[in-house]
Amino acid sequence: MTVTKLNQIFLIDDDEAVNFINKIILTKTACANEIIVLQSAHRALDILSQNAQIDPDRPELIFLDINMPGMDGWEFLEKYAQLPQNYITNIKVIMLTTSVNPEHRKRAEQYKEVAGFRVKPLSMKMASEIMESYF
Repeated sequence: MTVTKLNQIFLIDDDEAVNFINKIILTKTACANEIIVLQSAHRALDILSQNAQIDPDRPELIFLDINMPGMDGWEFLEKYAQLPQNYITNIKVIMLTTSVNPEHRKRAEQYKEVAGFRVKPLSMKMASEIMESYF
């Protein structure tokens, strides 16, 4: 089975070590040309907001943590949903979190922008499954 290679993936997580490991895993799966690591949901939203106005490039996949300082994953999703729909329509957002709280999964399902909910840690197997399922 041939899996599409994405142009860009965003990793949004405040944990530097998690981002480092996730970037290695995604690099090893060779699933994207570029992996952008962002430790702030605010920064990610700023980039997406700017690009929505001036640049048609966008990540095809966003891995989003829930628990982050400043702006958590839920707040990010509220603001993200306000971006131009033609810009975000084809972006898959996967909640990638340590939370095993069933309420978090239910809440994530309420957002049409969220394609999936996965529990950390990201593995090569999980990354491959996500790629096969959504691309």
